[in-house]
Amino acid sequence: MFALFLMSALLGISSFGFGVLPLSFAFSRIFLDHLSILGTGLLLGAALGVIIPEGIESVAASQPGSGLPTSSIALSLLSGFTLMLVIEQLVSPHSHTIPGHSGTADNHSGVEFYAELGDLEAEQGVTRSRQGATTRSVPASIPEGRERAFPLTFGLIIHGLADGLALGVSSLPASGTSSNLSFIVFLALIIHKAPTSLALTTSLLSTTLPRPDCKRHLAAFSLSTPVASIGSYLTFSFLGGADDSWTGIALLVSGGTFLYVATVLQPVSHHSEVTGAREMLPSVRVLLIVTGMFIPFMLSALLGHGH
Repeated sequence: MFALFLMSALLGISSFGFGVLPLSFAFSRIFLDHLSILGTGLLLGAALGVIIPEGIESVAASQPGSGLPTSSIALSLLSGFTLMLVIEQLVSPHSHTIPGHSGTADNHSGVEFYAELGDLEAEQGVTRSRQGATTRSVPASIPEGRERAFPLTFGLIIHGLADGLALGVSSLPASGTSSNLSFIVFLALIIHKAPTSLALTTSLLSTTLPRPDCKRHLAAFSLSTPVASIGSYLTFSFLGGADDSWTGIALLVSGGTFLYVATVLQPVSHHSEVTGAREMLPSVRVLLIVTGMFIPFMLSALLGHGH
């Protein structure tokens, strides 16, 4: 439990710390793109190489002698994937389309649920000078900025809660080596959240939201994962913990949410369409994704938690 508290605190602090940097510094878009793509690979690797196999093992162990419960496994994965689909499309649809934004058929029409920093800047009227300084278009009004900022922050908070679910259930003592599993999930999340926090703050600034309000939105997003991780840990411990199939099901559901983020919200085949942006070489993109995918598996093997 102490390890979970520590990892949750580090996630919250790092998310907020990365997020406040755009208030004082300008970052290279190339660096942030590389970090975002590596994070996508880490999410894929954590889901396919660690979380889902662990969930299958836990569900199977809870029903000895009855064979592999393929229906429960499939339903859990589909539930996690569907959960994120419903949240993205129905619960927080305006996290994609910002009111008042005009776009063409050739460009994205709004702020994406999990967009790259360069895309967020272009969509919100943020431009960069040759020296790298960030400037913004003339603000419309503070109330309008708050109206535009809320759906974006809300959408990211919802996904932060799903991230917390993954960390919380991975910390349950289902297999006796939960500290290794939770550490791998923690590593994937902390690298994944760095570019997301930077992109969130940059987008909030571009909506003309006052800086104190930007910090409040960022704090809410930063707290979502720690709160959800501790809450899910306590909930599933109360429901049965290590002696019940709840742990395996929860791991599979969280694996489904990771797959949705990595393949739909941050598709591995995505190419930035920002005008004037320097296109990343396909070989570099593939290398970063594959490296990220195999890091969780290699850590799992080194820590004695291979499957």
